[in-house]
Amino acid sequence: MEKPEEVEIRKAPKVLPWALTGAVVGVIAALALYLVIPESNRSSENILGLLLVALGSLGLGLGVVFAIFLDLVTSRRVKRASAIRSEKTD
Repeated sequence: MEKPEEVEIRKAPKVLPWALTGAVVGVIAALALYLVIPESNRSSENILGLLLVALGSLGLGLGVVFAIFLDLVTSRRVKRASAIRSEKTD
């Protein structure tokens, strides 16, 4: 008979959903900022495209950083359990 092993159980956040959420928030912020800028102050360059790229990538990066921070916080609250390894036979 096999003896039980001690295993760690924790929930880790998924990075991709946090990154995409951050990017969407950045794009929404870029659109809001573009609408706030008066028409007379807008330059001839495509300021909307620059805002979308800059704030979208900033939001993506902040989403990743937030997910990593959550992972560090949740890794401290690890539950331990005992489990017996089973061999799968087909």
